[in-house]
Amino acid sequence: MPADKYLHTPITRFSPAPDGTLRAFVEALGRTGGQPRRLAAAVDLWSKMLDRDRVVFCSIAGAPVPLGFGPAIASFIERGRIDVLDITGAQLTHDMLEVYGSKHYQGNTTADDKALAADEINRFWDTFGEEQDYRRVEPTTFEFARTLPDRPMTTREYTYRLGGWFKDVGSQQGIITAAYDAATPVYCPAIGDSVLGMDLGLFRAEEGKRIVFDVVQDVLEMSAICLLAEELGLRTATVIFGGGAPRNHIQQSQIGTYMFQQKGKGHAEAVRFSVEPVETGGLSGSTISEGISWKKFDPEVEAAEVFLDSNLSIAVTSSLVADREGARQMRFRHEDDGTLSVLHEGKTHNLSEKFGF
Repeated sequence: MPADKYLHTPITRFSPAPDGTLRAFVEALGRTGGQPRRLAAAVDLWSKMLDRDRVVFCSIAGAPVPLGFGPAIASFIERGRIDVLDITGAQLTHDMLEVYGSKHYQGNTTADDKALAADEINRFWDTFGEEQDYRRVEPTTFEFARTLPDRPMTTREYTYRLGGWFKDVGSQQGIITAAYDAATPVYCPAIGDSVLGMDLGLFRAEEGKRIVFDVVQDVLEMSAICLLAEELGLRTATVIFGGGAPRNHIQQSQIGTYMFQQKGKGHAEAVRFSVEPVETGGLSGSTISEGISWKKFDPEVEAAEVFLDSNLSIAVTSSLVADREGARQMRFRHEDDGTLSVLHEGKTHNLSEKFGF
């Protein structure tokens, strides 16, 4: 019968299990249809990436840290689920505040925003934060800034040094401290678009020291990681939460291989969580398939895309995606001169020396 070539796997009707585990719940979703099945597929594909020893680039936009999901993001690093993180300056700022002891609070969307402003309370939809938190951390961020080298830095080097500083002065673990412990590269393509960036402006205005970021070096490093991975017999993959600058930053790492007169293979797998519509033509809502046309992804890329809030996605995946031992990961070393080295199978590869930048 003609229908036989389509009708292979029957939908399993979802049976609520009030006392079931989250894992059993998502596995049951995988036997249904629609976005629930896609969520299960995304968790499964991410775990497969780790089984395949992929070099996983992860991008995160939005406001997950003030909404409570900083530890979940840190767990991606601590449990070997990602190798490179790309994130907004705003989330680095909020993570820094939380590491230093600040809190965010449950609020509501009907609050009087004029009254909140008068009382120096910032609102993140249904969540509140105290504006004084930024001022409380300024003295130690200024002290940190005074220790920085008098040369341009990548955002990766700056974030690594920041994590080391707050590991000493902070009161709890966060994204920046987890990245410092694991030497995981953290890039921030729009660092100026944040309080973290503005505080460096305040520091320059008050003390005259210029903290300058070499964002071109960021781009070169990320593409060099892709090329070196392929030279070592590895492949790269992406995990994308939301859109914005972080998403494109990790996707273009494969296109950027042309800067070295080479052509990367494209990311081999991609997992994406987003609620952005595709019809606007913008990057945030674009499909992985569209990225093939830009050579960001392998033409045969294995993808799982879920139309789901990225905060909920972070919570679910941090609870379910497989762990990976550090010995199976690409390891990094942040050099004192600001360059980045890859440590693999007993050999050290300094990216700047190897690729001439």
